[in-house]
Amino acid sequence: MILTRQRPLRRPIAAVGLAVAGLLLSGCGSSLGVHPGTAAVVGSDSVSMDTIDSTTLLYCKAYVASQKASSQQQSGPAPMGLFRSYVAGGLAKRLLGQQLADQYAVQPASGYQSQVSQIQAALASAPADQRKAVVDVAASDAYLQNVQIAIGQQLTNSSGTTNAELKAALERGQVATQDWLGSHHISVDPVFSLAVDGGKFTRKVDQTSYALSAFAAQGAQSTPDASYISALPAAQRCG
Repeated sequence: MILTRQRPLRRPIAAVGLAVAGLLLSGCGSSLGVHPGTAAVVGSDSVSMDTIDSTTLLYCKAYVASQKASSQQQSGPAPMGLFRSYVAGGLAKRLLGQQLADQYAVQPASGYQSQVSQIQAALASAPADQRKAVVDVAASDAYLQNVQIAIGQQLTNSSGTTNAELKAALERGQVATQDWLGSHHISVDPVFSLAVDGGKFTRKVDQTSYALSAFAAQGAQSTPDASYISALPAAQRCG
């Protein structure tokens, strides 16, 4: 695993459909474990539903622009719910990274800025608010990983930059993350159908949020078909 360099981004926005195909949820859910209007609580910080919605809209606009500008095969429209869940997971993950960075008084290792630079270059013609939204979400994995690397380097008193040394630092930082999670709480609204395990956000369907109709059940599939997407109201589609 190469930690100092991120793999070049090809169609970074369009690829979101592959990254989050399993995160779509088309039912309704109660806000168990979080306050009304709050999408996620991570330690002492939180992200609001309004922030999720506004960031999702900006991310969608960047996705559509990327689709139009791409010379490769178009992915077509995607359910807005897919983007919303992806954004919620990304912003919650970034909050976790920020909480860890504050706890250990570190800045993310250099691999994070490399990822940010690639995204910004790919979206050079996009408005600044769209670029920021994509960076905040799409680079959240790199942010958390490089915060963990910085923590690992601090705890092991290592500044090595070889792949093996960075991997060791990452593993130590992940242990520190588990320790932090042992005394801090993370809650994500069940409507997003996300589970948190050691800083990893994955799809988890439970009985607090589920499809209420045959049509909604189509949306709960890992890869909704084109007929389902085209039947969605325009406000529920991106693209």
